Amino acid sequence: MFRSFFTISFFISLSRILGFVRDVLIAKYVGVSVISDAFFAAFRLPNFFRRIFAEGAFNSAFVPIFVDKLQDKESSEHDLFFVRNIFSLLFYSLLIFTLLFQIFMPFFMRVLFPGFFLDPVKSDLLIIFSRITIFYLIFISLVSLFSGVLNSLGKFAVPASAPIILNGTLIASVFVLGPLMPNYGYALSWGVFVAGILQFIWLFFFTSKAGFLIYPKFPVFNKDMKRFFKKLIPGIIGANVMQINLFLDSVFASMIAGAVSYLYYADRINQLPLAMIGIAIGIALLPNLSRKIKANEIDAAIKMQNAALEVGLILVIPATLALTCLSLPIISSLFERGAFTHDQTGFVATALMFYSFGLPAYVLVKVMEPAFFSRGDTKTPMNIALICLITNGALNVIFYLNNCGYVGIILSSVVSSYLNLTLLITRLTRKKHFHFEKDFVKKLMLILIPSFVMALALISMRIYFENNDKFNKVIELIIMISAGLLIYGVSSYFSGSLNILLKSRILKRKKNEVISV
Repeated sequence: MFRSFFTISFFISLSRILGFVRDVLIAKYVGVSVISDAFFAAFRLPNFFRRIFAEGAFNSAFVPIFVDKLQDKESSEHDLFFVRNIFSLLFYSLLIFTLLFQIFMPFFMRVLFPGFFLDPVKSDLLIIFSRITIFYLIFISLVSLFSGVLNSLGKFAVPASAPIILNGTLIASVFVLGPLMPNYGYALSWGVFVAGILQFIWLFFFTSKAGFLIYPKFPVFNKDMKRFFKKLIPGIIGANVMQINLFLDSVFASMIAGAVSYLYYADRINQLPLAMIGIAIGIALLPNLSRKIKANEIDAAIKMQNAALEVGLILVIPATLALTCLSLPIISSLFERGAFTHDQTGFVATALMFYSFGLPAYVLVKVMEPAFFSRGDTKTPMNIALICLITNGALNVIFYLNNCGYVGIILSSVVSSYLNLTLLITRLTRKKHFHFEKDFVKKLMLILIPSFVMALALISMRIYFENNDKFNKVIELIIMISAGLLIYGVSSYFSGSLNILLKSRILKRKKNEVISV
């Protein structure tokens, strides 16, 4: 599982590096403006529905069933029939959904982003960009299906590398299409459209090569399909509380000038450790946990989840403190150039700092959810998610009425995320599907001590560089990050938290073993 985690995390890292290049270019040529707000909102639209219907809900419903079929069937014909059936249903549903959005786009946008319609130019750009980017939903959702198939087969590298195509295409669109279009928002929107097609072709090739040639046919509603839907509907909410919260935040952000862009730039940085740690662990954990549960190895499954939890904490706690301490240098180094001004740097850095407070909850939720999904339980996460959605909505209203601005939007998500994590762990322990190991508190202290030592060092270095302007901002950031990693590594060695990694066998490999690609 951990080798799979590192494979996924490695490719996510490459994708995020390209993503930073992409965002640096957007910040340079677009900055925080009417065009950036409209594009980010239009880009969020297909991504939101993809994460709900195809990624989160799909993985929670599809992967456990598909893993069962792979283990139970001697012939692959039944497995192929099941996958083609799901593919067909997803394809036709997405096609209808996309066409409806094309026809009623002004109405849907007025509901989803009401604040944009106070400015006719902003609302017109939003509708135009959204009509282009919505087609991305079809391709990337089918890519998520292919990814689920490959992940279930133990092939993690190709699905994890798909986002690299998106970021590479968007970078190319800035330089190739930017000068040819009315503004860079058009170029980026068409870049999203083209990226969806390229990602689909990439995953289709490797899925076919793995023995699953998938194409649309007339879907058959058999017992497997009923079983899938029984898990899918609750999974739509249960696996996506964070995404639904983010979209709810966008509704409030649309009523605050510049807030959509502030939240976008800050969330892009916050998503790096979330994707590299939480999402990567969740993807690797679900099929492995499903196999343990299927084999009735309950103790082994709980031990595996405890190991995933510990490794998640080892990585996310220092990442959280680093983002909190270095939010201003990070945003200033990455984005402050061209159309992105110093004042905007301060607003985005504040957003990043508050987002980082919720990072441990975001990551650990991804570690806890597979314990439900691997047992076929999508209703419990759904019920918990509904409570968190109501909490987030209520807090958004309270903070908005008290003029807390975009900071209130972020705090609402942070509070609801910790509530989500608390309720998930409580339900798992009550059902005896999970328990903390006896030495968990001791291990947690071993992780916290080197993390705080690193944080103190980062604060000292930041203050020094603020008072001594000797280097370029990017060089200063590289020095601080490198020194922070070194200090954390040395402190971890002396505190003993490095032994947690070694005992989990995360750094060990069997002789002559090759990671499946």
